[in-house]
Amino acid sequence: MNALRALAIGLLAAGCQAGMAGNPQASALNVELGASYLAQGRLELAREKLIRATRQDPRSSEAHRVLGMVYESLGNAPGAEEHYRQAVRVAPRDAEALNSLGVFLCRQPGEAPRQGLTLLRRAAGEAVPERRAAVYVNCGVCELSGNPARAAEWFRRALELDPGHADARALLERPEMQN
Repeated sequence: MNALRALAIGLLAAGCQAGMAGNPQASALNVELGASYLAQGRLELAREKLIRATRQDPRSSEAHRVLGMVYESLGNAPGAEEHYRQAVRVAPRDAEALNSLGVFLCRQPGEAPRQGLTLLRRAAGEAVPERRAAVYVNCGVCELSGNPARAAEWFRRALELDPGHADARALLERPEMQN
């Protein structure tokens, strides 16, 4: 009985500690849960876990970035942009944060795509070699509607890094790229 009581007290203490701000480990666990719920399409649960994660560790770029993805999936563009920008603010050299905000901005009207492309270029410079081809593809997609020739250059650069990159190859083979 004492072992059961000690376990219950330990779980209660861990639960209280997990709710406190400044707890990167609890935040990381909530980010993992939130990302899993996002992948399952359980957006409200994902949002709850990720809001908790950002409160537990406001400097978690990943928590803000994934919360931005949830808000974007929910159709809440202002919420998505706020959290993507916060991810970049807390980690200005984080390639994934730069990439996420860049891709988001490339899908927005007006001058936003130009800003998005600037961020994607920064992301490419910060990305590990294994991710750089994917960022180049995102640069190309961002350029596709305005400058297909420049988009094709990005897709070729991606293929130089990763000759098997299926998205880069498929996009380069589109009819508008054949000019």
